Amino acid sequence: MYFDNMVLYYKPTCPFCHKVLAFMEQEDIAMPMRDTLEPGVKDDLIRIAGKGQVPCLIVDGVPMFESDDIVRFLGDLILEREEG
Repeated sequence: MYFDNMVLYYKPTCPFCHKVLAFMEQEDIAMPMRDTLEPGVKDDLIRIAGKGQVPCLIVDGVPMFESDDIVRFLGDLILEREEG
């Protein structure tokens, strides 16, 4: 399942990011992703979201920060697609 209206900002060493990434892998969810350890990516996140906290899911320009909230949001989207 591919979501092109979202971008996930993450850091490979972040355990909360791993929680989101594991859920995405389990549910076969794909989307554009940005590693904040890459040059300039964290600056982009701060410009877009107002802070550099990860994981951060940007949905239609709106940031969502908490891993539990991100997993819940993505799970709800999967249910909506399955039901609809």
